[in-house]
Amino acid sequence: MKVFVSPKEWSHSIDRFESDHMVSLQDPDADLNDLRPEWIKMENHLVALFYDCDIPGHEHAPKEACVHEVIDWLKPRCKSDSKHQFVIHCDAGLGRSPAIGYIAWALHYGPGLEEKAFRKMQDSCFETQIIPNTIIVMHADDYLKRNGKLSKVVTQWNHKVTWRRTFR
Repeated sequence: MKVFVSPKEWSHSIDRFESDHMVSLQDPDADLNDLRPEWIKMENHLVALFYDCDIPGHEHAPKEACVHEVIDWLKPRCKSDSKHQFVIHCDAGLGRSPAIGYIAWALHYGPGLEEKAFRKMQDSCFETQIIPNTIIVMHADDYLKRNGKLSKVVTQWNHKVTWRRTFR
């Protein structure tokens, strides 16, 4: 399996990676024209509409049902023997898509390998200053019954990134 996490603007220019599946994470009011490049079949493209809000309880925070929909779509495609190649993109490639990329790798590796899945997601990112959306990961943690292990890895990463940005 391969996963490429990118901003929307790069999602059409990565055809050289021979991706065969795409997850487009967009705001509910976004223009949805031209999201899917011609080489991705319609049935291999998921469009999920939710904001990249990382504030618990906020009206624009990702809803459980939206995250569950993405997981349900990814689950059969991310098994340990998967040969699929995914492009996962949101507007900036910093919050939503790294969170969903992490979940894809966590599904691929299975329980107990959350840190490995996170490292693999980092290697999959075109952007280096990622801050995966913690609410998306919390919903995934609950839904996949990972007992806080997915969230713990992201929380540790976010604390490191925040500390680095604060004290540079």
